[in-house]
Amino acid sequence: MSTHAELPKLMKAAVVDKPGPPSAIHLKDVPLPSLSPDHVMIALEYAGVGVWDAELRAGSFGAIKPGTILGADGSGTIAAVGAHVKGFSLGERVYSYSFGNSTGGFHAEYVSVPAERVMRVPAHLEMKVAGGMPCIALTAQSGLETLKVNRGQTILVFGASGGVGSLAVWLASAQGATVVGTARPDAQEYVRSLGAAHTVDPNSSEREGVLKRAAEGGFDAILVTASSGTLAHFLPHLKAKAPIAYPNGVEPKPRFHGHTVSAFDGAMSHKAFEELNAAIGSRNLPLRTQVFTFDDVVKAHHRVEEGHIVGKIVLQMGSL
Repeated sequence: MSTHAELPKLMKAAVVDKPGPPSAIHLKDVPLPSLSPDHVMIALEYAGVGVWDAELRAGSFGAIKPGTILGADGSGTIAAVGAHVKGFSLGERVYSYSFGNSTGGFHAEYVSVPAERVMRVPAHLEMKVAGGMPCIALTAQSGLETLKVNRGQTILVFGASGGVGSLAVWLASAQGATVVGTARPDAQEYVRSLGAAHTVDPNSSEREGVLKRAAEGGFDAILVTASSGTLAHFLPHLKAKAPIAYPNGVEPKPRFHGHTVSAFDGAMSHKAFEELNAAIGSRNLPLRTQVFTFDDVVKAHHRVEEGHIVGKIVLQMGSL
């Protein structure tokens, strides 16, 4: 194992001891996580905050082990390398997505994660974007693979201004698909900046006219990233037998007779990370981020619970 000589014994972490509201989170000093032979230690600069973090904190996933550190993704620099790990060097800029990480989550100054769940940050990418995008980008990528989206297709991204929706629009449009995204009026310009050819307010009285113009022959697929009763108005615009997909956690689960409906999760494999970096290439990733300081992690959770987030909420872990 190789480490920075300055690696501390303690780190600041956002800890939850029992289910509760955002105020159940408290910052405290805890020991650095253990470094297994197949892990790397990341000194975190930014970490994502998602609805899944709020649900875990609230107890929606069941009992919480005292001392739980939340957070499933983030970006930073390699601070230590496990004895069996090859291909990473100290100080390299990396991002990671590791849901249910066995040694603790990303809402801390350091995280120890399996090296196969870590990837170098493209040189041109801002670290706050790299910290907010791993989970949502890999989830969006899995959704498009589930739907087998191809060049020339017309697809609908329902919930296009949220985290997964944003990256789905960006990735699908880069693949040559014509993307129609749903978004409230104040988020439609953002969705179009991601590559959407058309945007539609799901609550607008002009919805039907927009859909007929945007997808005259119907949609080849629908990716559902948000829950809303208005989804029922969009499903009849699917072509015959066109597929529907949604990330696990979207409730109620979409259903439409005569159409295959598939649930999926973001892949955490080395192959998925490589595919994502290849998709990013040298292009700008215009993910909108709302940054909270680590000390304001409770406020970040309150914001998540308010809903209607455009892009992704991230924590800035230190004074950068």
